[in-house]
Amino acid sequence: MKYLLLLGFLSLTQAKSPIREIRLTNGGSNHAGNIEVLTSSARYSYICDDGFGFPEADAVCRELGFEGAEQYTRNDHFSSISRRSRRRFSPNFLPDRLNCSEPDSLYTKCPLASIPQHECAPSEVAGVICRTPNSICQPDQFLCRDNTGTCIERDLVCDGSRQCPDGSDEAPELCTDMGVVRLTPSNVILNIPGAVYGSVQVKHLEEWGVMCDDNVSVNDAKVVCRTLGYNDGWSVAFTRSYLGEAPGPMIVDTPKCLGNEQWLGQCPQITFGSSDCRERRQNFGVFCYDEGIEVRLSGNGVPNKGRVELKMGVIWGTVCDSGFDVFDAQVLCRMLGYDGDAAAHRQSGLSSTKEIWDLRLDCLGNERNVQDCRIRVLNGTCHSTQTAGVTCSHNRGKVDSDLRAALGNPDCGVPEDSSNQFLTRLARVRGGFPPSRFDSPWLVSLRRTNPNRESLLCGGAIISEDFVITAAHCLTTAGRLNTVIRVGDYNSQFNEDSEQDYFIDKVWIHEYEDELGFNDNDVALIKIERKNGRGIRFGPRVKPVCLPSIYDDYSELSKCTVIGWGPKFFLDDPESRPNEAETDIVSDYTCEGSIGGPKNFTSSMVCVGRFNPNVNACKGDSGGPFTCPMNGRQTLYGMVSSGRACSFSASVDIYVRATKFVDWILEKVLSTQVRQF
Repeated sequence: MKYLLLLGFLSLTQAKSPIREIRLTNGGSNHAGNIEVLTSSARYSYICDDGFGFPEADAVCRELGFEGAEQYTRNDHFSSISRRSRRRFSPNFLPDRLNCSEPDSLYTKCPLASIPQHECAPSEVAGVICRTPNSICQPDQFLCRDNTGTCIERDLVCDGSRQCPDGSDEAPELCTDMGVVRLTPSNVILNIPGAVYGSVQVKHLEEWGVMCDDNVSVNDAKVVCRTLGYNDGWSVAFTRSYLGEAPGPMIVDTPKCLGNEQWLGQCPQITFGSSDCRERRQNFGVFCYDEGIEVRLSGNGVPNKGRVELKMGVIWGTVCDSGFDVFDAQVLCRMLGYDGDAAAHRQSGLSSTKEIWDLRLDCLGNERNVQDCRIRVLNGTCHSTQTAGVTCSHNRGKVDSDLRAALGNPDCGVPEDSSNQFLTRLARVRGGFPPSRFDSPWLVSLRRTNPNRESLLCGGAIISEDFVITAAHCLTTAGRLNTVIRVGDYNSQFNEDSEQDYFIDKVWIHEYEDELGFNDNDVALIKIERKNGRGIRFGPRVKPVCLPSIYDDYSELSKCTVIGWGPKFFLDDPESRPNEAETDIVSDYTCEGSIGGPKNFTSSMVCVGRFNPNVNACKGDSGGPFTCPMNGRQTLYGMVSSGRACSFSASVDIYVRATKFVDWILEKVLSTQVRQF
């Protein structure tokens, strides 16, 4: 119900006031509610709560015929503007701030303040509770909200010290810009109807500032989107000013939201007013969308195979094939009701008349819906002939089982028990510990052979008697000429009678290496040249490592190690014996922020490190195995790809995410078997 008081006859001086009427809304009575004013422009406007306090509230209540205000309210206390409607319009605010510091003034008589224009977001609506004959406190007092009738002096309200038993005099909704967030216009193009995106600005003590991207997560994005009126939809976090730079100082840092908070101030580690971000390019950005998504396949009439089409808003559009991979296919098939293995297709040349969504999916494969995936913005670079397709199935695990059968390694990932072996402690990646000769029998070295000198090129891992896997960049420039694969080596300075050298028969470098950035899809498969009809000969110091399932989740891995012959210092020579170190998997958002933002990070990568400057991979360790125990077997979850070589500062290294390439490895292995047959 709305209660309205028409202002009486205005004098010539009063006629100059922009306010014609004042009313209170949503308060349920004639003395409480959010304030709306009818201005000379013949439209109702809200009062911005910036600078609004007891003097202004008293003036409003006197204008409405009351003695004064019992309380003032801020942050849309009476909910005139629903959370969902905040994103649909910018409410009209009185364009000029009034200064009601004169005693007994009426609101229409308050002069303009020194700051003429407001900078209020939709939730910053001021309201009042006017005094009535039933008011408990004196005119110069504030009524605490603890239902005990406690009154305190007005001057003590929002002074930073709790005076009310329940702390209501320092309540965030009264004293702070609670949940006031806006997005700055982005420097990218994204044609998703109903979505918003941009760098985040947050208001604190009436000042707009920037949110730092240090250690942010998708949960922080969810809370920002919820504040903007987007609930339980698609929330994506962007680091390193990917969506543009926002003006203002860095005033919000490391909220560590859980994802269920209603505004940033409820997040466990929120810090307002300062930030340790040193660079403007560390702006945090978000993408918000909650209109729902539907998926269908079209193009050839086969129910489980075809071009991918997504419905966003009311429009069906296609997905660009840029960076489209098996992880994305897995999630889309899951949305269609298929929980088995999936295959991705790039259907370049098949023109579509549909809208092409200007985003690139960047799923990790275990998401239930694409709205759980990360995205990248294409900025209008995708064409109608670049459409993505999938083949879905109900047969879960077939790729895994087929690869195990093709490789034929029933005893993979189980090193020899070195406790029964006669060993000396011969060895020690940089900052690691010395493994025994039997700890990583799948470790290989790729070595350049020259007439007068042999040198370490990279590491790798045995996956079968015929195949070794490593990083693509190890072979992009070197190729297979003058490169030998050495297995069973431990101390490179001595012949230990366990070494075997093999030339390269064939190399597969991933077709989309570096497609989306430096060292994207940095994987290569090597087929060794057999000797006397035999491949790699297995024994106590030469064994294959297990490959992961395409469904394995990296967040559940622990006790993982990396091993290689790389030097301890960048300018040093490689070690004569391998070093091994236990290290941790770093969250993708932390990783992304550490390596320069979304432009440098893709789903083919996983970040590893302990932010310990004494433990990390170095040159020569590239391609080396990153293994974790799974079901009692050491399993290859990555290969060393890139990082700050032998860094003395806390940093992370980029490894190849092995689960993404299980089907790719199967495809290459099967292609050799077909030819041999």
